[in-house]
Amino acid sequence: MPEVKKSAIAAFADELRSWRQRLGWSQVELAEKIAYSPSLVSGVETLAKTPTLDFAERCDEATGTPGTFVRLHDLVTREAYPSYFAPVLGFEREATSVHSWEPGVVPGLLQTAGYARSVIRSSHPRDSDEAIDRMLAARLERQEIVARDQPPMLWFIVAEGALRQFIGGRTVMDEQLGKLAAMAAHPGLVIQVLPFAATEHAGTDGPISVYDFDGAPSVGYTECYGGGRVVEAHDEVGALMTAISMLRASALSPQDSAELVRKIRSEIGGN
Repeated sequence: MPEVKKSAIAAFADELRSWRQRLGWSQVELAEKIAYSPSLVSGVETLAKTPTLDFAERCDEATGTPGTFVRLHDLVTREAYPSYFAPVLGFEREATSVHSWEPGVVPGLLQTAGYARSVIRSSHPRDSDEAIDRMLAARLERQEIVARDQPPMLWFIVAEGALRQFIGGRTVMDEQLGKLAAMAAHPGLVIQVLPFAATEHAGTDGPISVYDFDGAPSVGYTECYGGGRVVEAHDEVGALMTAISMLRASALSPQDSAELVRKIRSEIGGN
């Protein structure tokens, strides 16, 4: 496991253990105060489990250290991603709307645990299972914005090829396509599929995301193999948004997209 990732998790564990012992609590007593299991508290302290944001917030409340564990959690989360992607975590949390084009895989905010694990494992073949678990936990935690009381408007365009590629195998893809079909019905969430029949589309350069904020300029993000770039210049963000608009015009309607997802799922033997 890379040392930088270990140090952030170790710092969280050390701080938790230090405050727990300072307050004279056992792991069982701390677990009762934050409404988590003793095994999870033990797992966090021994680096076997990755703390969630909710866990960190409850630790701050229980120990009377507002912000301490939340800040450490932020470091743990950021270190689960490459440095070029770290700003995106903040964009997703603060955005009022997210516009995204993904040509290669199902977008991270829509992935199942099985699909996400397969994607992460394939791009980190030499990492330990523990490191993969931490990256998976960080990716799934990002999805909490979808379940918020007031989530951002989410508009995804996904290439048909990403839905037909058997990442993780037949069972994993069946579950993933089922999740996409279910999420397509969520209010405030739009999923469009760019079909194979769409020619000379505007998304050939790679993934694109644009984040809108309340009272602040929109920001873009593009990615290529081994790197990514935050786009802040007004004209460049506008160009990215134009590309996304052109992709939407070339993509199937949300209703037809949902039907194609169901069709592909049935073709692979799903429900």
